Amino acid sequence: MNRFAKFFAVPALLAACTSDPGGVNTDVGMVSNPVPASVAGSLDAVDYNPDSGELILRVNAIHGGGRNITYTRTPALDTAGYHGYMMQQTPADRHYTALFQESNGGELVAGVVADGGNNNRYFGGGFFARQGAGIYSPYDHPVAEGEAQYYGTYAGVVNVNGAGAQLLDASGIPANLTAPGQADRISGVILLNADFANGQVDAEISNRVLADDLPGLGRLPDIMLVQTAIDGNGEFAGSAEYQGDVGNSIGSYAGIFGGADATAVGGVVYLTEFDSDGPLENEEEYGVFVLTRCGAANDDPVCDGL
Repeated sequence: MNRFAKFFAVPALLAACTSDPGGVNTDVGMVSNPVPASVAGSLDAVDYNPDSGELILRVNAIHGGGRNITYTRTPALDTAGYHGYMMQQTPADRHYTALFQESNGGELVAGVVADGGNNNRYFGGGFFARQGAGIYSPYDHPVAEGEAQYYGTYAGVVNVNGAGAQLLDASGIPANLTAPGQADRISGVILLNADFANGQVDAEISNRVLADDLPGLGRLPDIMLVQTAIDGNGEFAGSAEYQGDVGNSIGSYAGIFGGADATAVGGVVYLTEFDSDGPLENEEEYGVFVLTRCGAANDDPVCDGL
């Protein structure tokens, strides 16, 4: 069995609720996932407290023997500035890796989770939502005429085996059985362009590399988030392509703007492949971005040259 390439089937996508969590706990501390089904995956509900570091997830899969499972904050899994968490109850159980982050001003949160796969299946999903009062107004600067850039880091979890440093000791599992794997992680940078006057958004994700990169892929192809509409609530959803491969969709993305003057944006990307003509087969990725508008407080220093 090739332990590098993804060989698990696509997880079933779930219908998502439309309510804005707004940081309010509604069901044993859990908030139903409000994001589009195209990127929600198997992630049903989330309770994330960036201040305390608490993360509780409900995943529609074999998931720790309970309905709402607390994840362990694991700094060794931090990726591109996104906070890493993990969950594995016993050596024979699935190992889940989650990456979550809050925007600089606390306007919104977003994150992704995936297990390393077991018994020919893996499960993953993404989440994003405004916090607090859920404040949002579009950017409408008189000089920029409603156009804005958002720059920062991108991180994801993939169904490609990582080094497995956080797996529980599987030495007691019989040699004729396959132990669970640990998902590798991916990092990159993203530039998102928004035109609020015309209600459009697009983006490019570049400098993409696997954290452990056991297959030795090196830099991965850039991903284009194809232009799509921003609705009246500051939300958007569209398709993803490889750079230069126009019209060939390899996945979906969705996101939400938050704060007065759209200070922040967060979203999730779901890719059904990511190494183009490389050696992997059936590889998948759930990625997250949480960005500050260039020109707003605590924006990325790169913004000065954009």
